[in-house]
Amino acid sequence: MTLIKWSEEGGQARIGLPSDLDLPMAQPLVDSLRHGFATADAVTVQADAVERVSTACVQALLVASRHAAEQGAAFAILQPSEVLVEACDDLGLTPWLKQWSRS
Repeated sequence: MTLIKWSEEGGQARIGLPSDLDLPMAQPLVDSLRHGFATADAVTVQADAVERVSTACVQALLVASRHAAEQGAAFAILQPSEVLVEACDDLGLTPWLKQWSRS
């Protein structure tokens, strides 16, 4: 299993998602997002490698975007993979993903 990658530079936290974001990865994702918002002004999530995603992980990203909006923090999902786009579509979250994603 590939782990979540983490880097921070210039007040920006960058979280690289692994290919497999199944249910056991939900808590590490939540922990990474919390740490990102606690230590940086902006959090970006690199999502191009995602090949499998659980609803719990999509929920974690949704909560992160809500937190960012409430706190006035910067948040973006960079290059969401086709699998992530399809999962969001299945969950009725296409408008949400479009709002928070960047190419």
